[in-house]
Amino acid sequence: MKPASRIVGAASIPVMSLCFAATAQGPCDFSEVTQLANDAVAGIGVETPVPGFELLLLRDGTPVYRRAFGTATLGQVYAADSATKTISAAVIMSLVDQSAQPFSLDTRVSDYIPQFTGLKQPITIRQAFSHTSNLRSSNAINNPSLTMQQAAIEIAGDPVRCFQGACGTGTSFSYGGTSMQVAGAVAEIVAGASGSPVSWNTIFQQRIAGPLQWTLTNYYFSSAANPLIGGGCESNAPEFARLMEMIRRDGEVRINGQDVRVLSPSSARAIVTRQTPKGIPIANTPFIDPPTDGADYGVGMWLGERDADGDIQWCIAAGARGFSSWIDFDDRIVGVFATDLTSSQNTQLLMRAIATAAQNAIRACDATRVCDSIDFNNDGSSFDPQDIAAYLSVFSEGPCIPVQAACNDIDFNNDGSLFDPRDIDAFLSVFSEGPCF
Repeated sequence: MKPASRIVGAASIPVMSLCFAATAQGPCDFSEVTQLANDAVAGIGVETPVPGFELLLLRDGTPVYRRAFGTATLGQVYAADSATKTISAAVIMSLVDQSAQPFSLDTRVSDYIPQFTGLKQPITIRQAFSHTSNLRSSNAINNPSLTMQQAAIEIAGDPVRCFQGACGTGTSFSYGGTSMQVAGAVAEIVAGASGSPVSWNTIFQQRIAGPLQWTLTNYYFSSAANPLIGGGCESNAPEFARLMEMIRRDGEVRINGQDVRVLSPSSARAIVTRQTPKGIPIANTPFIDPPTDGADYGVGMWLGERDADGDIQWCIAAGARGFSSWIDFDDRIVGVFATDLTSSQNTQLLMRAIATAAQNAIRACDATRVCDSIDFNNDGSSFDPQDIAAYLSVFSEGPCIPVQAACNDIDFNNDGSLFDPRDIDAFLSVFSEGPCF
C-alpha cells in the first residue's frame, strides 16, 4: 500500500504550524469546525493525534471552508484507501448507463466469467459492490503480476466464505474488496465489443476522470493491469469533493461555470440507495457510526440517517487511514477530510462531529439570511415581472433585461453560492412577499 502522502505543486515542503492556510470563509461562523480540527491535531476528541489533514466544505458546490492543519498543505494528495470504492462505484454505474454489452446491477458475474460456478454462479454486480457476495478475501486483487481478468479467474477457484452455517451468496455482509475486483473484471468485458475487453483505467479516464477534469486522482496501486478498485486510488480534497458533489446533484456537477453530466440521475441515486437486505447477518464491518446497523451500504458508499419518509440524509466514503468524504443532503453540504496519516477508527466519530458542526454553522447562516432587493434590474420598479425575467436570464448566463440595465448578481440570498437553485426559490418567495430562503 502507499507508504505516505505526497505534495503537489510549488508547496512541496510540509508546514509544521497548526494551521497552514485558508480560503475566504464567507459569512458563516465555522469556529466550532476549526476547534474540532485543532483538537484532533492535539489529540483531543480522538484516540491518537492526527498529524495532518486538509478539511474542505462545499455548500451547493461552492467552497465555504478550506484549511490545512498540522503537517498538511492545501491540495496535498493522499491515499484514499477504501474511499476508492465510491470512485469505482461511479465507474460501474457509468456502465449501467451505457455499455457495449448488456450490463446492470443485476447482471451475474457468471454471465461473462463462466468460471464462477456452483455457489458463486448467482453472484450479481449489486452483491459484489455491496459486500454480500460471500467471496473470500484473496491476495489476487493486489497481485501486480496478474491482469484483472486473471485475478477474477483465480478468485473463481477459491472456496466461498460461510457465516453462521450459511454459504450462499447474499446470506451475510462481509466488508472487503475481493468481490469488487471481480465486478471490475466484468466491467472491462462489457465496456468493449465481444472479445475485446477495455482496461479499467481506460474506462475510468474516459467516463469519470475526464468529465470531472481530474488531474491528480488515479489508481496508483497495484498495477495498471490489475488496479485495486476497492482501495487503490490517491486523490486530494478538491478533486474528491467534485465526485461527491456530482453524486449529491444526481449525476451532474458544475465545473468552470458549465454543468457537466457524468451519470444519469438514476445511477447517481443508486450509489446512495441501500443495496443490502435489512437485517442481513454481519460477518465483519469497520463502520461504527451509531445511526447505522453496520451493513447500511449503497453501491460503494456507506449510508447514514434517513428522514421520516426514508430518504437518505447523510452518507460517507471512508478509507482505512482516515481519508473521508461525506454528503449532507438536507443542507446541501459536501465535506472532505483528506489524510492518510491516521485510521478510520480514530476519525469516524470526529467526522460526525465536524459534519454536525458544519451543519450547525450553515443553518445559523440560513436563519439570518438577508435577501437582496427584488428590483433585480434596478429600474426602480418592485414587484415587476420584468425582474423575474431578468433574474432568470442572468441565472442562465444571459443578458440583463432590459439589456442596458444594471442587474444585481445572482446570489440573491447572499449565501456565497452562485448558480444555486435556492436563489431562484428565494427570489420567487420574496417576490410573492414571503420569507428569504
